[in-house]
Amino acid sequence: MNAHRSILLGILAATVVLTSAHATTGVVDNNSASATTESSEALISKSYDFLESGDSELALDGFNAVLKEDATNLSARLGQAMIFSDQLRHEDAFSSYDLIIKAYPNNAFAWNGRGLAAFNLEDFDEALSSFKKATSDQPMNGFFYESLAWVQLCRGDYSEAALAAKRAALLYNHNGETPSYPLLISYFANLSSGDKSEAAIALKYARNNKPANNQWPTPVFDYLAGIINAPDLISYVRDTAQETEAHTYIGLQLRSQDKAEVAKMHLDWVAQNGDERVFEHMLARTLVRKQADKVALLVQ
Repeated sequence: MNAHRSILLGILAATVVLTSAHATTGVVDNNSASATTESSEALISKSYDFLESGDSELALDGFNAVLKEDATNLSARLGQAMIFSDQLRHEDAFSSYDLIIKAYPNNAFAWNGRGLAAFNLEDFDEALSSFKKATSDQPMNGFFYESLAWVQLCRGDYSEAALAAKRAALLYNHNGETPSYPLLISYFANLSSGDKSEAAIALKYARNNKPANNQWPTPVFDYLAGIINAPDLISYVRDTAQETEAHTYIGLQLRSQDKAEVAKMHLDWVAQNGDERVFEHMLARTLVRKQADKVALLVQ
């Protein structure tokens, strides 16, 4: 899975920011207090080493130990929030990020982390406001705009989603990254709003600017362009994240072709079995729920 698809992308960069801020505030002369600070900083550093090596449990134990002594330690709180996110403990992650923004109300990384937690809790209003704050505080981060576009797509705000996705794509390009997912959002947002010409432009651009060596999600673009069929697309899948994405995009494409029943099979599969780590899982869940709500209203 591409690095920017991780739920933690963008949040890691805040480590240096918050650690530096914490280390340069609240200087005291008391020797015991200084010793405690040095001990906390050593434990935080060790905990981040554990986190980077993949041992999130030991890392979380370290962060929690620091927070037990000093609940205001932002470096430890950030580490805790990142691990909660990675463990899909979305309520805990939201609470941790919420504490961070109360102390650092202009920290864009924490706002985006808070938005991701809210998104995964299906609180799209809270996610929307958090992502808007993140993009306002750091307007040059493509992932923040991609996050905003996803929640707008889930809300059915298709024109706004297309605009945010376009901004994300421009920023990814500016940073030398391939804007595959913002272009997919743009394609389906424009299709959903009835602007087929803009959707075609997004797909053409995506196919002309594919990832190196035809890496994923290149097969998705080929499927949307009609070059390969759905079974062919599934054959390219290599992990649960790609499988989730493939079924979601097949379902969305079939919906756009008024093949609702076949589309439902793919979206239902994602909603029930998909990988929760990717945005597409929540999008499929949302579409399935909205359809169920419509059916329920019809039979009343």
